[in-house]
Amino acid sequence: MNRFLKTLIFNCFVAAFLISNSAFSQTSVEKVSNYVKYLADDKLEGRFPGTKGNDDAADFIINHYKALGINPLVGGNYKLNFSFTSGLKFGANNSASFDVLVERPGVEKEYWKNQKRNWTVGTDYIPMRFSDNGSVEGELAFVGFGTTNKTSKYDDYENIDVKGKIVIILSDSAEGKPMYSKLEDFSNFNYKILNAREHGAIGVIFVKLNSDSSNLLYPLYYDRNFNNTGIIAIQANRTSLSTIFPRNMNLYPTEQEIMKKFKPKSFILPNVKVKLTVDLAKDLKDVPNVLAVINGTDKSKSEEYIVVGAHFDHLGWGTESSTYKGKIKMIHNGADDNASGTAGVMELAERFKNNPLSRPVIVMNFNAEELGLLGSSAIVKDAKIPKDKIAFMMNLDMIGRLKENKMNVFGTGTSPKFASLVDSLGTLSGLSITKSSDGFAPSDHSSFYANGIPVLFLFTGVHNDYHSPYDDWEKINFDGLVKTVDYAETIIRNIDKNDKKPDYVRVEGATPPAGGGGRHSGVWFGIVPDFAENPNGMKISGTSAGSPAQDAGLLNEDVITKIDGVKIKNLQDLTVILKNMKPGDKVKVEYLRNGKEEVTEVTLKKRN
Repeated sequence: MNRFLKTLIFNCFVAAFLISNSAFSQTSVEKVSNYVKYLADDKLEGRFPGTKGNDDAADFIINHYKALGINPLVGGNYKLNFSFTSGLKFGANNSASFDVLVERPGVEKEYWKNQKRNWTVGTDYIPMRFSDNGSVEGELAFVGFGTTNKTSKYDDYENIDVKGKIVIILSDSAEGKPMYSKLEDFSNFNYKILNAREHGAIGVIFVKLNSDSSNLLYPLYYDRNFNNTGIIAIQANRTSLSTIFPRNMNLYPTEQEIMKKFKPKSFILPNVKVKLTVDLAKDLKDVPNVLAVINGTDKSKSEEYIVVGAHFDHLGWGTESSTYKGKIKMIHNGADDNASGTAGVMELAERFKNNPLSRPVIVMNFNAEELGLLGSSAIVKDAKIPKDKIAFMMNLDMIGRLKENKMNVFGTGTSPKFASLVDSLGTLSGLSITKSSDGFAPSDHSSFYANGIPVLFLFTGVHNDYHSPYDDWEKINFDGLVKTVDYAETIIRNIDKNDKKPDYVRVEGATPPAGGGGRHSGVWFGIVPDFAENPNGMKISGTSAGSPAQDAGLLNEDVITKIDGVKIKNLQDLTVILKNMKPGDKVKVEYLRNGKEEVTEVTLKKRN
């Protein structure tokens, strides 16, 4: 073997040795920075659930646990799959047809001719994302903005009976701004749908105000908060709809007159009947959570699990929750939200593997958090680990932008000793701690807290890049991220030192994310929503401690059907009803319990 070949083999051996041992020589800062840089790379395209980038992120996390020798939690598989609705798609039976008696000036009506006009889905119209499936037919009525505003004494339904009719309603402008400032609070689709339904309409055709983009159709996506509306709804291409209006009641001058005079101008469209059929199908996908377990050292505590979790999904190329308003689609890499928290869990997994706790630690990497805590909710409902065997849960979400050593900690009231522990360890760590006793927040720990498990949630704060394409790894404070991980580890080890697992406390005044009251109204109702669709109304999965709903006796599995006589079909209906109420108001709540109709009175409280 010549000298050159010997040298080459030796150099390859050295390089291989250095590569294989690089993980052991890296600092924590180097390791978490590598994790974040991979997860927030453009190649993963924002890690949206159901995409290759999301699968690659899951595999990256799994390979990390395999390399550390950490075992999967269940059945030899690190992945625990669940199904979610990734979107909506057209079924086979969508249709919109009009029977129009065409006026012939100077000719008696008996000689006018009927004309049938069939619209093309996706061109002339599109079903609204919140529409029910089914068919309706009847007369057509124009009802302006579809608003009933007692304060302004403006009511589009004042002098018209729309029972059994399909109504045309003006929607927001293409820019998403309120179409008319005096009606700003009444511009949302959820309000318009509820108001139309309560006035007896059987269907709604939305049309945009006249503008350069008035013929652009709204995107079709799944909204878990706003479905099961109890009514058929579509959006019309403005040009197509305008041809249905009679000559003396043209759409454009009518809407201009309403806005100029601030006076309703509603009417039945003569000689027109319409039939609408909506057929929307859910696009279901199976996606993985990633779970692994690190055994503890004390066999007597082998069924007192500590959970450390973070979600690894993000917004892909942008969703309706994106703050980005640009016209060119951009990848939302989510470096802080939540590659940072995922990196934190991966680092903690290595530390607990090398220096185990007395209790077993389950590391959980949640999917579809951005779509409504779907992954963590699926884990809790799946019951692979019974809820009463989880001693404590820590959640890391957006921990990559530590500034001035300021740390936010939620859940300090969910167990009696948490507040003092968080403060004292924060001081030792050189952190300035802002506490919230609430165990609810829009992140995955809420799924555990709602099921009787004490929680803590570490969070370094919201920033201008939140849910935008500019949340990139270059803006991560990696030293601060490691400082947060150090703090999290210290808290977890201190909790584990106690022989007795933490006691659970229901924090009075705590409100679950996306539910429990009238948004922006200042009133508190206090339900924990269950987002499973129910044809009879809005199902709840419980109530908040000390809430009006709890005081009134509402329980898990109850289905709210009416409030003060108004039908409640979903969470948005509840929001609309409560928006204009104030603390101290009493509302009559009708609900189903085990299929039996019940009634109670709820006295609303001030939101904390």
